[in-house]
Amino acid sequence: MLGRRGFLGTAASAVVVGFDPSRRAWATGEPAGVLDRVPPLDGELVVDDAAREAVATDLGNIVRHKPHAVLRPGSAKDIATMVRFCRERKLSVSTRGQGHTTHGQGLSAGLLIENKHLNTVHSLTPRTAVVDSGLKWMDLTKAAFAHKTTPPTLTAYTGLSIGGTLSVGGIGGLVGGLNSGLQVDHVRELEVVTGTGDIERCSRTHQRDLFDAVLGGLGQCGVITKATLDLVPAKENARTYALEYGDTAAFCRDLRTLIDRPGVDHVYAELFPPGTNATYKLYATAFFDGAQPDNAAITQGLSAAPQITDAGYLDYVFTIDNAIDELRETIGWDRFIKPWYDIWLPGSTIENYLAEVVPTLTKRDIGPYGASLIYPQRRALTTRPFPRLPKPDGTRWAFVLDINTVAEQAGPDPAFVEEMLARNARLFARARDAHGATLYPIGSVPFTAQDWRTQYGDRWQAFHAAKRRYDPSGILTPGPAIFG
Repeated sequence: MLGRRGFLGTAASAVVVGFDPSRRAWATGEPAGVLDRVPPLDGELVVDDAAREAVATDLGNIVRHKPHAVLRPGSAKDIATMVRFCRERKLSVSTRGQGHTTHGQGLSAGLLIENKHLNTVHSLTPRTAVVDSGLKWMDLTKAAFAHKTTPPTLTAYTGLSIGGTLSVGGIGGLVGGLNSGLQVDHVRELEVVTGTGDIERCSRTHQRDLFDAVLGGLGQCGVITKATLDLVPAKENARTYALEYGDTAAFCRDLRTLIDRPGVDHVYAELFPPGTNATYKLYATAFFDGAQPDNAAITQGLSAAPQITDAGYLDYVFTIDNAIDELRETIGWDRFIKPWYDIWLPGSTIENYLAEVVPTLTKRDIGPYGASLIYPQRRALTTRPFPRLPKPDGTRWAFVLDINTVAEQAGPDPAFVEEMLARNARLFARARDAHGATLYPIGSVPFTAQDWRTQYGDRWQAFHAAKRRYDPSGILTPGPAIFG
């Protein structure tokens, strides 16, 4: 490793001294010829095989790129130093928070920055949090809740890094969506290391083009190192109404009723392949302190009878985290192939799309440990240019549909990967062309350069201009291949 205490290696006590340009490799000894020495770092640069292998794939276990080196930064300065170093030598750079994409979006054969090592809560006020980008949303939520506040939007799984979800958008999985926007809509300021190795601060009023390009920008223009985020008052409890349906029309009717019903703070749904007891399960949640929600008012006129459960706020927020932790312990969750399919649908098309797609799904399309989910998002509350939602269609809503496929058993299965990637490509092409869908780019949908241009539409030129300005050498985040 390279660190402030010297150039000590982790592999058989080898001395890491720099980069050998003649071999295009990090050097762990004094070779013949010229050697480019790495500047001193607050953190460490590791090149041992175990460290590189640990970050060679992501949650999907589909794409593998073993980096030549791994940076465990001790500061934003470390990231800036190594980005400049890599730029001069034409080495690619990617950033990894928790590695929760599923098609290699954050992988690199060059330098991989493990941002989880920057994980400090710098300050909390009743309205804001200043945090490092490698901090998990779970840890911010716990810290904020101790002061009776919470982030206004939380993903269903909170074991994700703040910088990671801000780079893709951040959907309100269990908190947000109806009455707040995406996580990117609640950022006041960012500290970013650009592809030129400069440390910049940006916001809605300062370097707006960088702010716009980085939030939801898939790491193309900079590495988020610190964020100032909104906080809002937190309720103590959550009451959830769970309703089951076998009929698409009845489910969609109640879904549309609940997303506009007073007193409901959050709605999401699961869908299941035909042949199961229920095709859809709808969840509506109301947060409360003293006075309890009015059950009759919330459930009036619905087609199904609800099951009602109460939980403390944190217990509710960490429901999915606890379920995933159990899968990790019992089946080795992280070793399963996960070719996920994640799209945005215009509000006007959800009924038709579900009626078309759900009858075609089989148990194999989801798997025994997978899930298919629907998240509504009120369009008026989305304020950022990215992620790309579908074109306005005269409705107030857009919906995220996830088919979070998981293989039946752990380990490699090339035939399954090929089958599911072809399925995803086929499903997306149909969803885009016939239903106006756009990609939510955490999943496993193969994209061409033209697909990306279509995805970004009238924002393509501005995004491309930001890439040229802030990453002119094109070294950042090659995984999605957006710019070639």
